[in-house]
Amino acid sequence: MALKLKGTASWAKVFEPDTKFNPEGVYSINVSIPEADAAHVCEQLDTLMAEYTTKLVKEKPQLKASLSMRPPYEAEYDENGNETGNLLFKSKMKASGTTKEGRTWQRKPVVVDTKLTPLNKSTLIGNGSTVIVAVDPSPYYMPSNKQAGVSLRMVGVQVTNLVEYQGANSIFDEEDGFVAQAVAKDDSSDVFSDTDTDAVADAEGDF
Repeated sequence: MALKLKGTASWAKVFEPDTKFNPEGVYSINVSIPEADAAHVCEQLDTLMAEYTTKLVKEKPQLKASLSMRPPYEAEYDENGNETGNLLFKSKMKASGTTKEGRTWQRKPVVVDTKLTPLNKSTLIGNGSTVIVAVDPSPYYMPSNKQAGVSLRMVGVQVTNLVEYQGANSIFDEEDGFVAQAVAKDDSSDVFSDTDTDAVADAEGDF
């Protein structure tokens, strides 16, 4: 079951994976959606989670009294700790891994504009950009804390309104003086690798 999340992006890492906590790398993006607009998606995710936990308890009756559920969305808060009225959806994709057969794989999310033109790492997707994120919901169970939930595996991102990340450019003004030589960009790494998708899904865990 594929779902599309249309809302406001934050902390988009869709061109270069984050390896801080996982050396295999993880792509990620958060999507903020007004609660009323997200109602239909929440209903679908809640139904999926309920069906999975019902099946889980049927297979393991001892979990009935202790099983807890974690929704794949949460209330969004502003910098003052007040609810914004939006729901926050966090999606991820593993950048690499190893199959059960010992074969390694790599992949990247599809990232396009409104005309389906592929984007590359020269496009800096900043907070506040409007996006549509395609996700593949995947139920999971964690025996360590007896918690079940649904992870949102990112498939691709469509940018419908770009708010480009400025970094230092938003702090300083242009001045006369030293100018660095432009460095040619090598986008060959943006070519998607052929991958056995079924093998990847089995190997990627909760992402």
